[in-house]
Amino acid sequence: MPLTQESLWAALPNTARAQTTHLSYDAKNDRIAYAAGKSIFIRDVEAPSKSIQYTSHTFPTTVASFSPSGFYMASGDESGNVKIWDTMGEDLVLKGEYQIINGRINAIVWDADSNRVIAVGNGKERYGHAFTWDSGNTVGEISGHSAQINAAAIRPVRPYRAATVSDDSALVFYHGPPFRFEASVRGHHTNFVRDVKYSPDGAFLVSVGADRQIVVYDGKTGEFLKKIGDGVHEGGIFSVSWVDSERFVTSSADATVKLWNVNSGEVLKSWGFEKKLENHQVGVVATKKYVISLSFNGDLNYWTEDSEEPVKVLKGHQKSITASLVTKNGELYTGSYDGRVAKWDTTTGNATYEAGHSNLVVGIVEDSKTVYSAAWDDKLQTLDASTSTDISGQPKSISSSDEIVAVITEDTLFGYKSGSESFTTKLPTPATAVGASSSYIAVGFQNNSVSVFSTATGAKEFDLPAGRAAASYIAFSPNGAYLAVGDVSGKIILYDVEAKSVQTSRWAFHTGRINSIAWNEDNNQVVSGSLDTNIIVYRVDKPMKNVKFMNAHKDGVNTVQWLKDDVIVSGGSDAAVKTWKVTY
Repeated sequence: MPLTQESLWAALPNTARAQTTHLSYDAKNDRIAYAAGKSIFIRDVEAPSKSIQYTSHTFPTTVASFSPSGFYMASGDESGNVKIWDTMGEDLVLKGEYQIINGRINAIVWDADSNRVIAVGNGKERYGHAFTWDSGNTVGEISGHSAQINAAAIRPVRPYRAATVSDDSALVFYHGPPFRFEASVRGHHTNFVRDVKYSPDGAFLVSVGADRQIVVYDGKTGEFLKKIGDGVHEGGIFSVSWVDSERFVTSSADATVKLWNVNSGEVLKSWGFEKKLENHQVGVVATKKYVISLSFNGDLNYWTEDSEEPVKVLKGHQKSITASLVTKNGELYTGSYDGRVAKWDTTTGNATYEAGHSNLVVGIVEDSKTVYSAAWDDKLQTLDASTSTDISGQPKSISSSDEIVAVITEDTLFGYKSGSESFTTKLPTPATAVGASSSYIAVGFQNNSVSVFSTATGAKEFDLPAGRAAASYIAFSPNGAYLAVGDVSGKIILYDVEAKSVQTSRWAFHTGRINSIAWNEDNNQVVSGSLDTNIIVYRVDKPMKNVKFMNAHKDGVNTVQWLKDDVIVSGGSDAAVKTWKVTY
């Protein structure tokens, strides 16, 4: 009974205030790449649900850059480490790993031969390095700046030249290879210079910055030619990308993306959103068919020259996924650490946003009438937030049946019917997890005990045999006959509820905290997700048989659900949503 990954709906790119997020495009295979969490994601432009995830970085990733051949990727992280890896094989084989600087890598560029690489960022001794990808040999020196380097560019035709731009308002021009300092061009930018790019024919070099300036230089000599578009962008410019040798696009904090002609200096097209922080356009890349821009909230927007609105918007999560629900009619909802609640189209992997919360989503549940979410903003609300109830305390866990929505804080059990509080029960010791069925509510405590309360009144009914560790997740089977209690040590105890006894305590295959448990409709299989990054499927009738999927999510599996009889959906700390096929 194997478990195989069916689909991967990628996390959205990392974004940070006042910082450019560099997107990379592979023209040969029509795909984009970006950094998200501690992973790098590669996505097909036309079919973005076709994704590849690279998980070998141990620090948060900052940038990914395709080689011009499309065969290799150079990716950097916050520790100054650059990894070169193969993008074509299934195994994503590591080809080289280099400690470039002792600080954040901001940008990486390749030369046209897919041989030399320049990586730049915010180091202590130096701000960048030029090297060959296969051996790491030095091919020049990146110097001339007095502050962190934000971007670099290598001329795509011979004779090769390179340029870097920095927070010190300067552009440094290099001859090479080996790349050596030629000139520091100052006085054209008055603030941080955020991005620099060569035109495909190497004739022009364009730099953009926080001062809203677009500066054009001669690509071969580095000589200043002109400034264009003065005052057109109403916010700092984050990124620039060439569409062809005459036209380029810029993205800005004024929530617009503009298409320019380099010769005339005219704006040929302007696309935009409402001016607010989440719509700051912090990255942009031109592909064969689209201009793809990145909003501060992580959305990837596809634009075409004949469109006023985005023709497609890729949505999802930027932060760790903390909750999920598959409703009775098969709809999938997920919630994340930043309070975002998304609804997924399970056939295409596209997402739309619900009202959401201002803090971590503890759980998403469904009673007989509607779907609710609870979060650390101490609210229980419907998806559209039309009904919202304040919880007196921070919710630790939430569960539901058709009859009741049960929420625990550290010292209280709350029962809600139709969104209104039905009962409040004070708890004797700190509670850690809750599970609800049509008749009972089970609560796990820090002292390893498990007590069962009445759904109707909230009164305590009986205790179950205690576990060896504090419960971290509790789930009743759909028919209410069984109760699965996962604990912080990775063990799951299965109780027979009516007999008030342990059915099996042999489900001890996880090595870390159980974060999620879900039952199938037939009440005979349980799937669990754990901090140990693994997903395991168990059978009630054959407790020692199980199916494992190791390393399902980078840094831990936070939530699992049955999507169909033989399909499981999971969400993790990597902010990705994945579906798994169980083959019997």
